[in-house]
Amino acid sequence: MQGIGKTINYLFFLALLMCVPMIVYLFFYITSGNESMRSIIDTKLPVLAILEGFIADNLITIPIVLIIYYLLVSFLLFVKVSIFGAIGLWMTRFMKKRAEYRHIFRMAAYAVTLPSLLIVIIELAGFTLPAGYLFDWLLTLTILAAATRLLPSRPK
Repeated sequence: MQGIGKTINYLFFLALLMCVPMIVYLFFYITSGNESMRSIIDTKLPVLAILEGFIADNLITIPIVLIIYYLLVSFLLFVKVSIFGAIGLWMTRFMKKRAEYRHIFRMAAYAVTLPSLLIVIIELAGFTLPAGYLFDWLLTLTILAAATRLLPSRPK
């Protein structure tokens, strides 16, 4: 039952945490002359391969690239939470639970936390999850469904 402002701030913070692998890879890409590291970066983040010459020549653009990346991750996170809010609202109707979209949106915002952090940890460990997005969405849906079950029933 917290305010929407705290939830939105939380989502921006979560988006920042989700950007950590990109920041780490970018740092290693710039500071390392190691070809094996460059090949890992090129396979994990092909955007950097495209921008390689541009970034090497213009180090001042790095903060701009990071800000744009952060804004993109934030936007996609808000879209994801909005979609799960709609799915959660449908689930409340199906389960005959009492809730409004604003409640489900907040629940969805917290339901995306664990899957998002797991993906970040897996990426930082250097692994790739073959069906990472599917895993992420199914785990979020499971958490949201479990939370929805705890909502009060609609009055009869």
